[in-house]
Amino acid sequence: MSHQVHIELEILEHILHELRLIRHALTRITHFTIQETTMQPIAPGFSPVFTATPQPAGNVLNPAQPVPSWTSSDPTNAPVSVDSTGLVATVAIPSTAVVGTAFTLTVSYTNADGTTATGSFAGTIVAPPPMDISSFTVEQTA
Repeated sequence: MSHQVHIELEILEHILHELRLIRHALTRITHFTIQETTMQPIAPGFSPVFTATPQPAGNVLNPAQPVPSWTSSDPTNAPVSVDSTGLVATVAIPSTAVVGTAFTLTVSYTNADGTTATGSFAGTIVAPPPMDISSFTVEQTA
């Protein structure tokens, strides 16, 4: 093999290595954004639903990897349960939850290369909204 061909092969191997690094950077999830999607109050007796969206936008979970896991900093007042995709979590706030309690939901995912992507949502339990009127009585007064 000539010296010129050897140099060209080294250059091509270097380019291939750089392309693999770029592909890796473009397909790896770096973090998640979390938002409440049902517009329910974060209040006692309600069960708001939160969705984690992988970032950068357009990235998806690797089906060969375990799904993301969620934790709550306050499993008593803000217990979290997760669907089978690992991207949707429900917080079933008990009617005994203490109003004013702050909590943090955290989602964590391990990419195929071993790097970890996380996201968090900080919330505070608020007072439940006033009850809706379910019936009323009309009486003639005069």
